Parts: sequence; C-alpha cells; structure tokens
Amino acid sequence: MAVDNLAVFEAIALNTLPLRKKHPLYNKSVVDRGMLMEMAASLSQESVPLQVMHDSEPLPKGRVFHGQVIDDGVNSELRVLFFMDATEADTIAKIDAGTVDQVSVSVLSKKIINSVSGFDYLSAESTFDNVWTGTDPDGNTLGENGCYGKLIGLDVWFETSLVGKGGAQNARIVPRDQAHFGSSYQKLAASGLDPNIFILAASTRNDHMDLTTLVASLTDTKVELAQKVAAFTALETSVAGKDMEIAALKAQLADAVKPDATVAAELATAKTDLEAKTVECTAALTALKGIVTKVTTAAGKLNITIPETVPEMEALLTETTSNMAALLVAGGKAKDAAEADKATAPANLGAFRVRK
Repeated sequence: MAVDNLAVFEAIALNTLPLRKKHPLYNKSVVDRGMLMEMAASLSQESVPLQVMHDSEPLPKGRVFHGQVIDDGVNSELRVLFFMDATEADTIAKIDAGTVDQVSVSVLSKKIINSVSGFDYLSAESTFDNVWTGTDPDGNTLGENGCYGKLIGLDVWFETSLVGKGGAQNARIVPRDQAHFGSSYQKLAASGLDPNIFILAASTRNDHMDLTTLVASLTDTKVELAQKVAAFTALETSVAGKDMEIAALKAQLADAVKPDATVAAELATAKTDLEAKTVECTAALTALKGIVTKVTTAAGKLNITIPETVPEMEALLTETTSNMAALLVAGGKAKDAAEADKATAPANLGAFRVRK
C-alpha cells in the first residue's frame, strides 16, 4: 500500500469535561488529566483500532496512532491522529463533508472515585449495588447533589469509534484549520515532504518498521481486542445475573423477617382452612363409599368389602360398572339375571289350583 493513499484526521478523543452518559458510574463523571496522559503514552506502544458505533465485529476502518494532551488553562483534552486508507472512501467522504464529525472511546479506568467520600467503585470493597446504582456505602450517588465520579488511571483502551453522538462533550473530529497538529502539517508540506509519510513514521515502534509490518501487527491486535471485549461482555452478563439473585434474596429476607403477629395470623388462617378442607374431604369420602356400596350391591356383589382409599374405590367402581355394562341386553335386564330367573325361580302355580 502506498502511504500517500492514507487519509489522516485529527480528533478530540476525550477531555476533562463532565461526561454526558446516563450510566450510573459515568453520569457527570470526569476523566483525570493523568488518565489522558496515559492514553496518549499508550499510543506510542500500540495503536488503537478505529471502529464504527463501537461494533468490534467488522475489521477496523482505520487506526488511532498518535496522541497528545493539550490544556486551555481550565480543561485538558486528548488530541489524537487516526488514518484510513482508500478502501474507506465512502466514510472519508462523510468525514470531509461533516456528516460524520464525532468520536467516542471505549476505555476502562483503574479507579472510579466518589468525589464526596473517596469510595472506589472498582475496588474489592465495592458491591453490585454500589456499581449498578452509583451509590457509595454512605448514600452518596454519582451525578446527584454535586457528587461525581473521577476516572483515574488507564486499564484498557479497547477502541475508538466514529459515532453520531459521543458520550464525552466536544469529542469530535477537528477541521484542518483548527487542528493542533495543523501547523506541523503545513510546515512539512511547504518543505516538500509528504505529511502522510511523517505520520506513518510517528505510528511505528522503531525507525525501521514499514507499513507491511504494521498491518501484520494490527491483525494480532484485532484478535486480542476481540478476546478482551468478549471477556468484558461475559463479566457484564455475570454481574447482571448476580444482581437478579440479590434481588430475589432480598425478597426472601423480607418474608423471613415478618412481625410475629403477622406470622401468627397467617398460621391461624392456614389452620382454619386446613380444618375446613379436612371436613370436606371426610364428607366426600363417606359419600363416595356409599355410592360404591350401592353400585356393588346392584351388581350382585353382596359380601364384598368396600376399600377405604379413593384410588381403590375408584378402581372397584370402574370394574363393577364395566361388568354391568357388558351384561346389559335389550330391554334393560341383565342376561345372567334373566337366566337365573328361568333356572332357579320356582313356578308359583297356587293361583291356578281349584279347591275340591
């Protein structure tokens, strides 16, 4: 790849103005100037991928390769340089036209300190409630009543993205006439040197690294980034699951500590309901036993012992009614009963005898 095909842009990646994210830990939080310095220094060791809308699945659109912290007497900001190659002509055109003009960084600090109490939300003492509510053990909530978080120390800089609206105020791509590095560009161009060649050299780890070596190293960086993002996502999922478990345990605890009077009343009600159900069940069992007795008697089973349990009575009832149904003939009389009448019933001829 020819280095003169690279498009280079300058951007304000992050600053010490209050963040405008609504996340409990970042609501109105500020980044410490020292963390900005660490971010700038890290670019001299390894470039950062340039993504779109924090989507780490596609390959990067470019690389962030140089940074410097500048101050205006009140606030500090991290200015960075990033490059894109000619294959990203559509995105480059959107940046040139001003359609895309904001950036956002994905970073993790080493500490998030409560400005009132000094409590560190990333320390071992921090609980899930502290993290997901932004409230310290003393009840101070980040983003409320002048309380805010202070992000101190760089842990991981995952990537920088082109976005529609960033979480940091004034995090944007800087026009060339307002660029901090702009004067250097102009001087280099006036001297006959290609500014892009200078930028590429500034992004290397030594004076002899060429673009081919840089591209090869970016592939390894992409793999490492994907692994770190996956680990971070798994951690967020785990935290969310633990938060749900804590909520469930709190609900159980609330039930367990009910007043004695409430528990006693619930037990009394339960006892009354149980006694009523017992009476109903006893009556139902007696009625069922009477029905079984009638049916077995009607079927001619006179000396049978009626069982005591519902399943056994149900089985006997089913067996008896099935047998009765099988024996029924036209006219509604049991076949064996009719035959029994013919075989065993004595003829009553007394009515036809004439007294002599």
